[in-house]
Amino acid sequence: MKTANAKIVWPGKATLGEGPFWDELEQQLYWVDIEGYKLHIFNPDTEENTSLPFAQHVTAVVKKESGGLLLAMKDGLYSYYRDRLTPYYLHPDGGQTVRFNDAKCDPDGRLWAGTMAFDGKSKIGSLYLLDQEENTTELLTGLAISNGMAWDTARGLFYHTETISNTTTVYEYKDNQESLEKKGTIPIDYKQYGGSPDGMTIDVQGNLWVALWGGASVIKLNPDTGEVLERIVVDATNVTSCTFGGGDYRTLFITTASKENELNSGALFSCRTDVAGVKSQSYRSLQT
Repeated sequence: MKTANAKIVWPGKATLGEGPFWDELEQQLYWVDIEGYKLHIFNPDTEENTSLPFAQHVTAVVKKESGGLLLAMKDGLYSYYRDRLTPYYLHPDGGQTVRFNDAKCDPDGRLWAGTMAFDGKSKIGSLYLLDQEENTTELLTGLAISNGMAWDTARGLFYHTETISNTTTVYEYKDNQESLEKKGTIPIDYKQYGGSPDGMTIDVQGNLWVALWGGASVIKLNPDTGEVLERIVVDATNVTSCTFGGGDYRTLFITTASKENELNSGALFSCRTDVAGVKSQSYRSLQT
């Protein structure tokens, strides 16, 4: 198994760094601090990080093709444009027992967003799909922590991680999706690598890059065999998510969470890779 070391690109301490999204147009990285109620914008050329505060958890971010951003927050999904928040979907729970967690757009520009129980154990979370007409469909239920997502369009597959069960499930991916057909699970015991699966991304060869909460690393794995092909060592125990960026999409940006007595926990890391990643997809609404 190949190994590499991630480097710190921003040394600040996010309480719970998450949700990285690479903006190809502006060549910058959006990411969030969930427990710090902040949206971050990191410019790798200047190494400057700008922080925008909010009044509640902001858990994930994607760009909107029509302008502005789409944010997953504690109690719903919001458009953020010119410093104004407009709700797209408000969860009926109101952020009392569950909050939104990871969210990403599929290759067709629809947003998939999962929820998790505040206690991190109760199986009351779900996975939702916000389509291009801004309709919301509940695709999965009974989740404790809905987490990492990735799509392989060449094979018509969608990968979804449930952290508490240490499982990444494979589903059929298709146009006009209103339900999910399970194809199997990735044959890997994440505990052997010291942690639990959190956020993830996919490269152009179809391999998954999975952040390990508690495992101080990101692992590259073959989703068919479960073989770990590479391990990127991160100087922080709780690694939360990752995405590819940079001009050639060979820079893997890695978010982490703060941990007591760990100097570099909560920092933003990166690592150069020998394969390009799949681009971050923006939200494509049909509404004007």
